[in-house]
Amino acid sequence: MATRDNATVVKDFYRAFNEKNLELIQELAHPDAIVQSIPFDETVGFLDHCESWATAMPDGQVDLTSLIVQGDRVVVEFTGRGTHAGPFKGPGGVMIPASNRVGELRFVEIFELRDGKIAEMRQYYDALSLMTQFGIGAQPGMGREVEAPVPEARH
Repeated sequence: MATRDNATVVKDFYRAFNEKNLELIQELAHPDAIVQSIPFDETVGFLDHCESWATAMPDGQVDLTSLIVQGDRVVVEFTGRGTHAGPFKGPGGVMIPASNRVGELRFVEIFELRDGKIAEMRQYYDALSLMTQFGIGAQPGMGREVEAPVPEARH
């Protein structure tokens, strides 16, 4: 493999994700690479994470909107879109069965690279918005106060 600069490594990762090319994703990452999913407070293997999203959203695509490189750190903003046609898997197995709903969400991901390969990624996104789009989160209007029934007076 030719040497890639850190920006190219990360861009190639997103291209590979859009193509669902897990072989290239594996090539771009250290064998012990991890992902920290900040919304769910969990850490998983990098390839396992990518496989989970690719399975859950086989037509999923990401569109980069911003990429900033500072040494071995790359910060990316993007919009992800796709149909939730498969299960999301987590460390304990299937976490969210397919809803067959279309979702769109903005993400920020921070990559730490080591020796020209992805070693760690931290992922930030609005998990409640994603769940709501898939029909399993809070629905519009749920936050409104509901008048509680007035209890009968007792004498």
